Amino acid sequence: MHLFIPSRIADNLTVTLVLVALLFATRLVAEAVFTRRADPATMRRRKFTIRAIGNVILAVGLLAIWLSEIQDMMLSLTAVLVAFVVATKELIMCAAGSMLRFGGHLFKVGDRIELGGIHGEVIDHGLFSTTIAELPSHALGASGTGRTVMLPNSVLLTGVVRVEAQPRHYAPHRFILTLEHPQAPGRVIAALETAAENALGADRELAARFHQYAARKAGFDTAGPTTEVSVTTSDLGKLQFHVMIYCLVKDARGIEQTILRTVLDELAIGAVAREGRPAGAEAMLSELARQLRDGQHKGRGTAARAA
Repeated sequence: MHLFIPSRIADNLTVTLVLVALLFATRLVAEAVFTRRADPATMRRRKFTIRAIGNVILAVGLLAIWLSEIQDMMLSLTAVLVAFVVATKELIMCAAGSMLRFGGHLFKVGDRIELGGIHGEVIDHGLFSTTIAELPSHALGASGTGRTVMLPNSVLLTGVVRVEAQPRHYAPHRFILTLEHPQAPGRVIAALETAAENALGADRELAARFHQYAARKAGFDTAGPTTEVSVTTSDLGKLQFHVMIYCLVKDARGIEQTILRTVLDELAIGAVAREGRPAGAEAMLSELARQLRDGQHKGRGTAARAA
């Protein structure tokens, strides 16, 4: 036996066989002694007790005999498991992220999401990765860039996932109008509200119904469906008008541009004079030229009188 099995293992096997044999013999003797002249019910109870005690002694003995080998085996198994986890950590995180997406119903194919700083539409997702069609920033419209991005599902465990409204859904859209030169705030707000009403009036009723449906489905209220305009100032003291409109996601960029062009044209903001200078600057230059001419005429009159 020592030719094929290490000596320590062979010794442990020998001790184990001796222990099993002794316990078996002891059990037979104990059953013969304690069950003699006993009724059948008492005999069964005593045999069960002797067998249970023998099993406990056998388990404790085997543990004592093989304890060092069990410890070595557990250490080896732990090292193997640690190496396996380290080698497959990314795959495990990706699989965990996929389980989180599936269990939490985070998104599905066709949803528009923002994940890890990337904005796009989900076109495929699997156990280890999610593929999205990249979209530009909200200020540049809702059309895709033509590029696809494959993200590992592990980012679902470390980042924030934002699921956006679909292109054919109504949703709030916000933008800011910053004015360089002072304007009457009431006049600008009225112009913005009028321009928004003209641009959104045709879909106002449908938008209101969709807003009620979305609020009931989500269980909480969202901004809309009426237009909201508020005025603040920037860090440099410029007037800023914050506008919220409720419209189709795919039309939001075009409606924003329509409103801005209408308001800027109505208020003559950014108007350019013939020489390419703003109208306000043209008036200031004209006033300055007039003052210079008046100064020159006064200087000539004074010189004539002195002569």
